[in-house]
Amino acid sequence: MSENHLFTIVAHELTHHSDLFLDEFDDERVDGIWFEEGMCDYLSRKMTLDEAEFQAITEVELELVAMFKGEYGNHSLDEFGSNSYQGSLTSNMFNYWRSFLAVNFLIEVRANNDIKQIFNEYHKWYKEGRKVPLTEYFELNTMLK
Repeated sequence: MSENHLFTIVAHELTHHSDLFLDEFDDERVDGIWFEEGMCDYLSRKMTLDEAEFQAITEVELELVAMFKGEYGNHSLDEFGSNSYQGSLTSNMFNYWRSFLAVNFLIEVRANNDIKQIFNEYHKWYKEGRKVPLTEYFELNTMLK
């Protein structure tokens, strides 16, 4: 693992404290943490890794999700946060991998690399009262199956 990869861990943790997220990081949340966790992974990697390193980690996590989907993929990504840390390390990491890949898809495919568009939609969902799960709001449910 390169120093850049190690730095993404620090950057991930610092990103949680960004004003871009509307929940307070210290708030006790029982589910629906996928967006923040995935975005923290995405931003920390996009800002610290070069493009080849970023693509490599994305490909690895795509393979890992495919490999463990049968064993750990029988729940909605919106459930990430409820009992998240009671399983194995692999089952916990599975949720992080899926979260990163969902955010990566939203930004790079759905929004054509316009991260502001995704944050604007997230803020709109939040301010409108979070009436539906965020995966449903972003219409990710079919993509994540």
